[in-house]
Amino acid sequence: MKKVFYDGNCPICNKEIELYKKLNKNKSVKWYNIYTDNKALKIINKSREECLKAFHVIDGDKIYKETEAFFILWKDIKYFKILYYLFNFKLIKRFLNIFYKIYAKYRYKKLYIKK
Repeated sequence: MKKVFYDGNCPICNKEIELYKKLNKNKSVKWYNIYTDNKALKIINKSREECLKAFHVIDGDKIYKETEAFFILWKDIKYFKILYYLFNFKLIKRFLNIFYKIYAKYRYKKLYIKK
């Protein structure tokens, strides 16, 4: 069973996770809101800050983060599986990860860094 660690304080993240949950009919994923769930931090063995800065998925005994985590999740989610097959190429994934890191940094600053 895959384990997904997401930021429950992020409105966009929540909408996306709710869609994934709805489409995950075979219940092959366990969902952890790392914003509120201290137990989740023990499971993934990372700090809250580290988890809030990037999306994480555990599959078996391996931890994936950033866009690689999305690809691992998409393999099990109805309708998103097609994205896995369309974009699962090194060059495309590298390009997507650049955009993900830019967005993730912006999102983290907006939600958690007070000026």
